[in-house]
Amino acid sequence: MHIPTQTVHDLKTERADVLPPLPQSMRLVPVFFYAGALGAVAFAVITFLQIRGTAAELDAARRRTTEAQKELDATVAERGKLEHRAKRGADYGRWVEGAVNIQPLVVAITRSVGSRVGITELALSRDDKSGRQIQLALKMQPADVEQLEKSVQAIRDSSFRPFSAEQSQEDNHIEYQATLIWQPAAVAAETVKP
Repeated sequence: MHIPTQTVHDLKTERADVLPPLPQSMRLVPVFFYAGALGAVAFAVITFLQIRGTAAELDAARRRTTEAQKELDATVAERGKLEHRAKRGADYGRWVEGAVNIQPLVVAITRSVGSRVGITELALSRDDKSGRQIQLALKMQPADVEQLEKSVQAIRDSSFRPFSAEQSQEDNHIEYQATLIWQPAAVAAETVKP
């Protein structure tokens, strides 16, 4: 078999006795093959570069998502704090609206006490949850039940109603403890009327 040196690609040897030679257009087949191989390599390189670029973009997107989530969590926490402060402010406002000035009550109690009886202890404390309720602790000396009744009446006249009152007498003094609930004058007048 004889192979010519000038032929770069010989798809079929020249044998006239078997088959006729291939047409000249078939010489383009190797060119298309090498062009396809180079195109496949170029396509693989481009795909690899784009995958690597996409991975970098995906990492950047994940970082942005994480940062956005942190900002959202901080905003939600700040909003929770603000809502808590607003609720506390509203509760405080309702407490102040419901709270009654106790100075007239103290004046009424001290004026109701006669000259022969002294107040040894007078404690008023306001409930944190309701400004309308006041805890009263009163000690008088010498023990005088009639004077205590005058003081309780002075409390009622100051638009307060004693609730769960306890009275005890020891030796030479009287102790009186009660929860005072404020009632406006109109409500107090209605409850007193038969």
